[in-house]
Amino acid sequence: MMTLFCIVCTLVGESGETVRYLRPAGGKWQTECTFTLRQEKTGATIESTTFRGQTRLTVRARYDGAKRLIAAEVLLLGGAGKKVATVQAADGKAKVLRAGQSAQEFDVPSHVIVTSAPDWTDTFLLCKRYDRKKQGKQSFAGLWVHPVQPSQRLTFTIERVGADAITHAGRKVALDRHTIRLRGNSAYVAWADASGRMIKLVPMPYKDGATNWLIADGYEKSAAGLRP
Repeated sequence: MMTLFCIVCTLVGESGETVRYLRPAGGKWQTECTFTLRQEKTGATIESTTFRGQTRLTVRARYDGAKRLIAAEVLLLGGAGKKVATVQAADGKAKVLRAGQSAQEFDVPSHVIVTSAPDWTDTFLLCKRYDRKKQGKQSFAGLWVHPVQPSQRLTFTIERVGADAITHAGRKVALDRHTIRLRGNSAYVAWADASGRMIKLVPMPYKDGATNWLIADGYEKSAAGLRP
């Protein structure tokens, strides 16, 4: 994964809910990634796009009404052109296909999180799916897919370790503070609101004065002071 923190801005329209995360770049803010979530009668889809200079990586995953993965696609656009990896899933099995490579097969439970790099679908969905009533450390299945690298079946963890409050738009907002472990055991601290919306994400170990964090519309001041 990448090194940053995220604060979120949400827009809701006919196409679903779109969430945007920004990162600092030369005294300005640039879009790091966007998420679009669509809930339908037959299931749900999530699409994320991450922007890195001339490189763009898009992850799309589709689930049925029982939260079982149906299909997914990872699209990488950049200087080397267009590269794609696709996932076909049924009966708890997923087959990953890449051009010129042998297919890989994995067991995938319902709710499996499809992610890649650079991509933040894992942290975004971990915060949304964390059971606040259950508390404690919780594990989630992940399927890491990339057009030019072998896929991996992973397990991600998230644990609530505290709470903080910010003043946003003139009112106090309570945030849960979580520790997250991702691919390669990389560690992050995330803040999420009561709805599970990720507000801020910080890579560990944290260093004072670091500029490897992101902020979104309206939260530049209200969440900037959060520290692990």
